[in-house]
Amino acid sequence: MMLFKLALRNIVKSVRDYIVYFATLVLGVAVFYVFNALDSQTVMLVFSNDTLEILNIIAEAMSIVSVFVSFILGFLVVYASGFLMKRRKKEFGLYLLLGMGKTKVSAILLIETILIGIISLITGLLVGIGASQGMSIVVANMFDADMTAFHFTVSKSAITKTLVYFAVIFLVVMIFQVFAVGKNRLINLLNAGKKAQKNYGKNPIVCVIVFIIGAVLLGTAYYKVTAGFNDIDSLKGIGTEIVKGIIGNFAVFWSVSGLLVLIVKSNRKFYNKGLNCFTTKELAGRINTSVFAGGIISLLLFFTISILSCSMSTKNSMDRVLNKKTPMDVMFRMSIVDYETDKNIVEVMEDYGVDISVLKDVECVDVYNDGSINFASVTHGYGTDLYSYSEGICIPAIKISDYNKLARAYGIPEYQLDEGEYAIVADYRQSVKIYDKVFADGLSLVIEHDGETMTFEPAYDECLYGFICMSADESNNGVILFPDSVDLSFVNYIDNYMVANYATDDADERERLDEYFSIFAEGGFDDLVNAPENRYHAYVDSMTKTEIKNASIGIKMLLIFVGIYLGIIFLISSGAILSLKELSESADSKEKYRILRRIGVDEKQIRRSLFSQCGLFFGLPLVLAIIHSVFGIQTALLIMEVFGQYGLMKSIITAACIILGIYGIYFAITYYCSRRIISE
Repeated sequence: MMLFKLALRNIVKSVRDYIVYFATLVLGVAVFYVFNALDSQTVMLVFSNDTLEILNIIAEAMSIVSVFVSFILGFLVVYASGFLMKRRKKEFGLYLLLGMGKTKVSAILLIETILIGIISLITGLLVGIGASQGMSIVVANMFDADMTAFHFTVSKSAITKTLVYFAVIFLVVMIFQVFAVGKNRLINLLNAGKKAQKNYGKNPIVCVIVFIIGAVLLGTAYYKVTAGFNDIDSLKGIGTEIVKGIIGNFAVFWSVSGLLVLIVKSNRKFYNKGLNCFTTKELAGRINTSVFAGGIISLLLFFTISILSCSMSTKNSMDRVLNKKTPMDVMFRMSIVDYETDKNIVEVMEDYGVDISVLKDVECVDVYNDGSINFASVTHGYGTDLYSYSEGICIPAIKISDYNKLARAYGIPEYQLDEGEYAIVADYRQSVKIYDKVFADGLSLVIEHDGETMTFEPAYDECLYGFICMSADESNNGVILFPDSVDLSFVNYIDNYMVANYATDDADERERLDEYFSIFAEGGFDDLVNAPENRYHAYVDSMTKTEIKNASIGIKMLLIFVGIYLGIIFLISSGAILSLKELSESADSKEKYRILRRIGVDEKQIRRSLFSQCGLFFGLPLVLAIIHSVFGIQTALLIMEVFGQYGLMKSIITAACIILGIYGIYFAITYYCSRRIISE
């Protein structure tokens, strides 16, 4: 009982020392709970049955990511515990000096850890349960879910998982603390606070050279992954640029301390004003002893900024693209190859008793595609740098009147062609850029078949926007438009497309039709038309707007939740490590501040110096991460541009608010605690 009272008194007495530790635990527990409770939030249950499988996949993904997250949080808790142990070594030495055995000291530490763990777990779970309700509302707004059935919910499975994972983390911490007390001799514990901090200066010339090398490595890596992205033709090439970026990042961080002193000293008036000389050397010393940690943190912040910005931007882009590329309720495609039939999809469906009257705005067109026209021949080789396999990419062809039928149905622009002209419609940006080069040069399209040559001139001076197939992304590599008079009979692979809307506005009936025309529904359209005994034609594929939307929702949810989960964890890690490092440095520098007070420096100047040190120490990794992110986000968007690139600025602003909020909390706590430490 005495040990319990002593442990409780120690916690109350050292509560301000535990602020960073406690804040990190509470944030970690809350975030861990929120993302592991996604599958059981009430709002998720109002999605259609088609999304249940997707939700299960996302829940599994969250569980897998949580294992990785638990290692990060475990490292943070052990790291923070190490800081507290360092602060209290003299206290433990006094316990031993007064006759208390190491076993009892270890017991006090165990009790303290258990009490702090219980308090932080309860607080974190309460915060997480509250935050998960807000997450439900956010999810509903993001994915147009029905909120009528929303009510407060608590995930028992998420609570269990959180308790188990953090129990293991605290067990590791307790083992670490017992080991730390047991290995230290009494004399070392008593003199722990008397070890002077050593600031190692760096040669300014060496710092300049290293900085230039780091800047060159970063600059060339930035160029390669943005403007020179198309020149990278393998994963090895991407890996090389990543390694260059990491080395450049650490080189720049290593050289900053020497450069800082060199730059500030060059302005003698500023350097000799107030405590600027002291502040500069203190900050240089902090950076000097934190090269590895600072470099890692700048990379973590870079990942945080990029992940949050890109995941949110991808969601905004996919919403916009989805609305634009799914203008009709249902689409069918029948491939006519190795079958002899003159019937289109409508006639085939009628033959097998499909009720066409449930559809309206029906349009049927033929699309020709068998490899006779490929990407390499159409682009005259311009696309070979982007697509090394371009000869195998088939470019579909369609007559202009048929395309305009689809365009009218889709609500997108229609086009006109004269005899002997051609045009290309596409929406995949990389392909559009290549086609634009072809049209800018006015290159003709030449098709050879059975010894005959057909030549077509471009009708427009650029690639046109358009598509023939509904989808959730901008992946149309190109479709060639020909005048109606052109004989395309040499193409022996024909896709017959049909698009339509439902002839009803009743929600229940539309849901029934969605299920009936789904390719996976039992006893529906697919079982009727594509029965093996009926297939004298080719296979008829169907895709509803709802199916496309549900699949898109699954991708969006996975990208956004994993991105935000990892982003916030990386952010908490960065803030906690920087905070603990700065507090440790402040504890080591107490004697320096005592000397400043003895020689007459007022408290206002001391606090201003400390604030500058904390601000620059926190700001340097963030600035470096922002520079990395400017180029990293561009690269990520190049890779994911099939989803579009809309709403990036809004996503960056949202990500910035999240980062500044959490990062700012750690900065404020660090400055407050550091000010108290140097005042002891």
